[in-house]
Amino acid sequence: MPVGRKYTIYRRIIEEELKLRQLDVYRIKNRDILRVYVHGKGVKLIELPRRRDEMAPDEFRSFLKEALSKL
Repeated sequence: MPVGRKYTIYRRIIEEELKLRQLDVYRIKNRDILRVYVHGKGVKLIELPRRRDEMAPDEFRSFLKEALSKL
């Protein structure tokens, strides 16, 4: 499976459902750090507890919503 298709579901959650803009994803050992643009708040870093592909889409969605509510 090409790498781009593997992460499409996560990008759709970020951009279509949460209305954010994904700028970068930094992979550090066993976790990912997302750099996203939040309208009205600027560029924010969201550190995930583990890599995106190790998280179910529902878990990813709920984690992002919780992280955004803390910003």
